[in-house]
Amino acid sequence: MINKIRFAFVGACVVTVAALFVGLKGGGVATSAVAQSGADQSSQYPATGVRTGVYNDGQAALWDLNIWDHFHYFGPPERARGYKPQQPINFSHVIHVQQNKMECQYCHWSVAKASYAAIPEVETCMGCHGALVAGKSEQGKKDIEKLKEYYKNGQPIPWVKVHVMPDYLKFNHKRHVKAGVSCQECHGQIPEMEKVERVSSMKMGWCIDCHRQRGASIDCLVCHGHR
Repeated sequence: MINKIRFAFVGACVVTVAALFVGLKGGGVATSAVAQSGADQSSQYPATGVRTGVYNDGQAALWDLNIWDHFHYFGPPERARGYKPQQPINFSHVIHVQQNKMECQYCHWSVAKASYAAIPEVETCMGCHGALVAGKSEQGKKDIEKLKEYYKNGQPIPWVKVHVMPDYLKFNHKRHVKAGVSCQECHGQIPEMEKVERVSSMKMGWCIDCHRQRGASIDCLVCHGHR
């Protein structure tokens, strides 16, 4: 009788240890899968910094320290590096590009077709937010309600322009894209920006140096000719 009890006790211990081992092993596999998934996600959008990839780090010359732009007595502040104005709607490229995997050209459809890169119309935004996407956070829901009000009233969203250029400059966005200039060289890592900011002051010397390096014309009329 005692032997039977001993065998039953030992058998129960073996079953328990086996169950624990299998459970831990399964949990380890699950954890590894989650870790792998997280690693894959982070490898898609590594946190490199918003100024990574900007041509010549946004400097027109070695002595062109960007901090000087913030102490100029002349010239609008919106042309300084780091300019990041408050927008009427808190639009996050991190949410739209990184999390929701949206293509840039879905919103900026004219980037390679026109002389300017279009800011999306309110109708484009309503294509997703009209009925399908209501927002997750409280702030997101409020901003989407603002969006719907603009659409209802037939008004465009009064976005504050970040990349302001002088009126005497003629810049053709399409030509630069077709010449192989990447978005990051001028605008930085937009997918990492919760709020779009200017990563370069885009001075004349900066543009001319890029033209020289690529063998493009530096004739005055190329940038300052008639529109």
